[in-house]
Amino acid sequence: MPEVVEREPDRAARAVGRAAHALALLATTLPWSRFGAGSEPFGAWSADPGWSMLVVVAALVGTLLPFARRVAGGDRRAWEIASLVAGVLVVVGSVLAIARPPAFTSPWLGPWVALATGLAAVAASGLTLARERTRERVRS
Repeated sequence: MPEVVEREPDRAARAVGRAAHALALLATTLPWSRFGAGSEPFGAWSADPGWSMLVVVAALVGTLLPFARRVAGGDRRAWEIASLVAGVLVVVGSVLAIARPPAFTSPWLGPWVALATGLAAVAASGLTLARERTRERVRS
């Protein structure tokens, strides 16, 4: 009888989550305001950081989590929760950067792209967690 290879569940959702975090990090390289602080490339990394630095740190953590998981191992669900939290922080930072930009500036492309990719990361992590919970209920 052929050996059955066990596949990692929700592989596609995890791939979407990883890509979304990487794209959120890439969004920090875009201009975050139309003029003034943050209007140049790498606008989220400007000298007057504001809420954009929350997005930078959260997106960087979310991007590095899969690599850390491979090295450290551990509970898959805990890593997915960490990814969800990183995505939520990207969304919160982006919304705050849009709603409360630095003085005398207006938001531009960066926070909107980060918001969209943060929402995608949250959706992917949430879907993965929901499916894992469903599988746990079925097993018990």
